[in-house]
Amino acid sequence: MRNVSNFTSKNVTLNIENLQAVQPVAHALSTQLRLQILLLLDHHGMSVNEIARALDVPVSTAALNVQVLEKAGLITCDTQPGVRGTVKICDRRIDSLVIHLTAGAQRQNRIHRYEMPVGGYSLAGDIRPTCGLAGRNGPFNMDDSPAAFYHPARFSADLLWAREGYVEYLFPAVNHALDEIEYLEFSFEACSEAPCYRNDWPSRIYVCVNGQEIGTWNCPGDFGGRRGLLNPDWWVDANTQYGQLKTWRINHRGSFLENQSVSGICLRDLALDKTDHITLRIGTKKEKGVAGGFNLFGKGFGDYPQGIVMRYMCKS
Repeated sequence: MRNVSNFTSKNVTLNIENLQAVQPVAHALSTQLRLQILLLLDHHGMSVNEIARALDVPVSTAALNVQVLEKAGLITCDTQPGVRGTVKICDRRIDSLVIHLTAGAQRQNRIHRYEMPVGGYSLAGDIRPTCGLAGRNGPFNMDDSPAAFYHPARFSADLLWAREGYVEYLFPAVNHALDEIEYLEFSFEACSEAPCYRNDWPSRIYVCVNGQEIGTWNCPGDFGGRRGLLNPDWWVDANTQYGQLKTWRINHRGSFLENQSVSGICLRDLALDKTDHITLRIGTKKEKGVAGGFNLFGKGFGDYPQGIVMRYMCKS
């Protein structure tokens, strides 16, 4: 595994008390060149050679500074096939960063966090092959069998995939009045589902909360070509390797994916005070007869050491 900061959200908050986490980030942001690299990666990934040409610096200089940004967890770098061998493609890993210069205990007490294992869903529906589940110790040996999604062993799964259908998770209710809540947030690592993997295999992955569809993500592909940072040794290179960490937030103004508005569904539409649990459904939409499917990654697969995470923040 690479020596990078294990940020588990696209929107990162650090506290000055956590010197071990703050120092590499502060160092990475301390030069104009590295800030320019982050600016270049604002809309799409670039190779190290492309970064060097855009900034008019030697490739070796670009590579060294990319390494600093990657080690700090601010960007990711993937090796992909190129015209002449392989190329290193760089992408921005996080969208926002806040560093609190005062003690963070009071603020952290306002954030409530729950994590569900990928296999801890309460309902699976309309599952169609290709589909399956895997745990860190091995596969379930029921590939392309929708029945595997109802087997008790599913609770040990750290990776699941399906060409069609959905899974639904139940989280504890928000134990606060609606006007006391600033936002409700879900994050998970996901990608499309193709045979083996295909980086250009698009899918429309949707999220519903308490029966309300808050938005859809146009996932660009089923990602492979390099190993996921957390994948167990037995997982073969020809399979899906990693996803993208996506954060969905609902506040009093609407619903957002990576800070981009995806719908007008807001907290009051979720009827949080009418039930003793919160329902999260993740699924794929079939369009024009083709479903791009979905993969969901847990702590033992992909790039991010987390399952399905729910957070909410209360006002002070």
